[in-house]
Amino acid sequence: MAKKLYGIIYMTPRQIKLSIIDLSDFSIIENVSSNFYSNHTYEYQQNIQAIVIALNGFLRVLKEYGVKSYRFWGNQQSLDEISARYLSEQIYVRTTLRVRWLNTSQLTYYKAIAIVTHLDNFKKISSSLTFLLSLGSERVSLSQFSNQKFTSTWNIDLGSAQLYDVNSALKPTASNPTAVIDDYIGSKLEHLKHVFANQAKPSNLILQDAIVINKKFIPEGSTSYSMSLEEFVQLYQKVTNASDQFLMDYFEIDENTITNVASYFLLLYKIVKLTNTKNIILTNITVSDGLAIERAQRTGIKNQNFDELILTTAENMATRYLTSKSHRENVMAIALHLFDQLRKLHHLGKRERLLLQVSCILADIGNYINQQGHYNHSAYILESTKLIGLSNAENQIIAEIARYHSSESPSSTETHFQNLDPDVQMKVAKLAAFLRIADALDDSREEKIHKISVSLREKELIIFAYSNQNISLEQWSFTNKSELFEKVFGIKAILKQRRQLQ
Repeated sequence: MAKKLYGIIYMTPRQIKLSIIDLSDFSIIENVSSNFYSNHTYEYQQNIQAIVIALNGFLRVLKEYGVKSYRFWGNQQSLDEISARYLSEQIYVRTTLRVRWLNTSQLTYYKAIAIVTHLDNFKKISSSLTFLLSLGSERVSLSQFSNQKFTSTWNIDLGSAQLYDVNSALKPTASNPTAVIDDYIGSKLEHLKHVFANQAKPSNLILQDAIVINKKFIPEGSTSYSMSLEEFVQLYQKVTNASDQFLMDYFEIDENTITNVASYFLLLYKIVKLTNTKNIILTNITVSDGLAIERAQRTGIKNQNFDELILTTAENMATRYLTSKSHRENVMAIALHLFDQLRKLHHLGKRERLLLQVSCILADIGNYINQQGHYNHSAYILESTKLIGLSNAENQIIAEIARYHSSESPSSTETHFQNLDPDVQMKVAKLAAFLRIADALDDSREEKIHKISVSLREKELIIFAYSNQNISLEQWSFTNKSELFEKVFGIKAILKQRRQLQ
């Protein structure tokens, strides 16, 4: 099979890496890393010159290998939208490279699919309770797998930047900085204690992005190393009671890297106790591996689908906000039927179909705050909570569909709608139109209509609703909510009831 070389440049506030990967079998052709930046502020702006030098060097490497397909990604955890835009422009002017920013939820997603795909014996490991702990610059994510399926994820505000700042502030002043940092880490994990209060089942813990520990224990040429609980506890005691000089010698690191090592062991020890971990798997499988998997999937080289991670996260959120499972499933079935049958009308793709599914699941979460104006509450929650695997733009689309799925319609007078890019506006309007019709057909929440069929004509869309019950309420709601469909597509939607034989 011919090689399908793909270049991934991934930037964090501490380092940039280039991976050249053959997408046909995910083999690594080349890995190149910049030095860790000498500036320890964990701020991109302080290291812009080092970033530009590394990127221009990577471009030369890509040219030498003849790689024409490549992309540049950046960890956005430490940046707001405006700062990210400014930095992106500065880098583009100096290198001609456009950075695609990844939020925390996207990073969690790409790291998770990389582990699912590449970790040896993952299916066997995750057949029992398994957690994935991924370290980041601003946040740590803890994901749970059970019976070989992803079930949940939690974000913890304990990134390397925060730990560095706390360590730097305490060392000159605190008589026992380790004890203070231990308390600090404990406070950040407080919200998880009730989640795992009754966690009696033993679990596995996969540790990702622990660069210093990986270098010490993972054999060259391997992607993982398994450590028993007893071995970890001995290591934990050795590290937390050691001097900086001992740690520098033991892990073969310099004084610029030593700052967070003990803190990470304090964090890991608490997570191990919290999750009742009996086996720890270190791995050097990273976000770049996940980005390669997605690229192979989207270009048709590999037939893998990880949408279930995104949908599971949406279902978890809907359950947390006490929405009706039967209603959202019924609405989703109707909305997706409309989407699938009207492809020639909307010209949207698989990704937009996924966004419609997520919107059906989450549109009513605002009822948890207040039924009055619940659609605005839903949008507010979704603006504040990024779903795993979705980009900032996709999260925005979900929030806006929720805003317009009920009584309000997107229009030029709506401030939220005005501020969207034209392309995003059309996606929101089209998907909201489908969701509004589907929602109307279960307005009573009694699932009177389980099946529909459609007939698209030149100026009309006839929707046949199969039901033997009185659907007067649904017909009234349909008349109101189908107006958006007509505005968007220029076709009038008409609802007709069909009786089913008993």
